[in-house]
Amino acid sequence: MKTFLLFLLMFAVSGVMTHSEAQTKVYKSRDLNIPTDLDPEKVKDAGNEALEELLRSMLSKSDLPKKFAILPLERDVDGDYFTMQIRNYFTNLGGQNGYELYTRNDAQWNQILDEIKWGDQYGDTMDAATVQKFGRIQGVQGLIMGHISSISKDEKGEPVVRVTVQAFEVETGKQLWGNEAKGTIKAKQTNDPIAPVIASIPGGWLTLGGVLVGLLILLFVLRLVASASRPR
Repeated sequence: MKTFLLFLLMFAVSGVMTHSEAQTKVYKSRDLNIPTDLDPEKVKDAGNEALEELLRSMLSKSDLPKKFAILPLERDVDGDYFTMQIRNYFTNLGGQNGYELYTRNDAQWNQILDEIKWGDQYGDTMDAATVQKFGRIQGVQGLIMGHISSISKDEKGEPVVRVTVQAFEVETGKQLWGNEAKGTIKAKQTNDPIAPVIASIPGGWLTLGGVLVGLLILLFVLRLVASASRPR
């Protein structure tokens, strides 16, 4: 009898654990490793530049639905960092034009994510029928998804991040918009008018001090010439 009761108890606990796992089984971005020879903060800056460009381009369109949900990016870094950033950009840039973002991570949202048979890539998973599942969530008219296409280096060794973002209509499942942008690390701006001239001189041998010395010598020579040309 005790053995039977123990079996029932283990079965019940197993059922509770299975149910709990099913409730929490939602899609997570795949980790994208940042190359060890790149500064992670610079990678984030470059990726943010690409995301902002993409969101500005998308939200400038006047024929898109106004209420969107954003899926975790297919490939992301540092605990869904870029997923959070794209949501921030959407809120900040879209709010000015009447766009709304669905942000509730409720049971219905998790249930839909759990229903989807996630493949290796969004392109293999998010067909029209899958996109339309999100139409069950009240207030969601469109769906945004994307991924980090690549992280590489430019000729100066600075990070270059390519990001792809797409927008779909949940009523029909059709793609409404999509594009890729490249984010880079821009050179620091300066208000020094001489600095660009110095930087452009081959070899880099001329410094600001050298320029000042050259100007003083030139001024001295001009004064000598002016003095020599005066009538005696």
